[in-house]
Amino acid sequence: EPEPNGAAPPKHANGNAAATPALTSLDEVLDHLQLLAEQDAPRAVLVMASSPEIDASREAIAVARALLPHARLRVLVDLTRRPNAVSDELGLPRTPGFAELAAGTAGFDDIVHVDEETPLQVIPPGGLAVWPNSGTGSKRLARIFEALAQAYDVIVLHADRGTALMLRPILAGRLQRIVAVLARGQSKGSDSSLLELAVFGCPVLAYAQGESERRRSILGRAARWA
Repeated sequence: EPEPNGAAPPKHANGNAAATPALTSLDEVLDHLQLLAEQDAPRAVLVMASSPEIDASREAIAVARALLPHARLRVLVDLTRRPNAVSDELGLPRTPGFAELAAGTAGFDDIVHVDEETPLQVIPPGGLAVWPNSGTGSKRLARIFEALAQAYDVIVLHADRGTALMLRPILAGRLQRIVAVLARGQSKGSDSSLLELAVFGCPVLAYAQGESERRRSILGRAARWA
């Protein structure tokens, strides 16, 4: 079926699909995600690397910069626990960040930055220490995501695959889309790379990286969509 704005339906992983053709243009991904501005909650997108060797930080920045029109509060939250982070791309300090917020050693006022190019607010990942993800630690993470949902019109999360799956019990039901970034030249996502993400309970857009497309979208689309 067509999407509400007449666009072709997004390609997404689900329990009935063995493999998903990947989108090869980041513009296509952004066209699908524009629907967030036309729909109600949850207005949250997870941009994640489909495998450990992939860096999805630039795609996360492009999506977050492009997603909402003027006068709408939006935030890019970096959850990655790997070296490649959105803070490196944006020239922001990595710490303090989300890890310190999750540990209770920093507050929101300590970790929120503003993108130099757009009104986007950015929360860096923080230190590489293991987060508390059980018991009271899990409850604290849930409260953090609730606070983000109340404060912002749209939330874009960036995560490596391992961290995203670790947070699945908390993120499931809070996401409208997942953008799974595949390696350059990878045309399809397999069961192991995409269908496992069905546990999040939302459509998964598969995107195969392209170097020229990444540069153009990051530098060009922000002004059009911001």
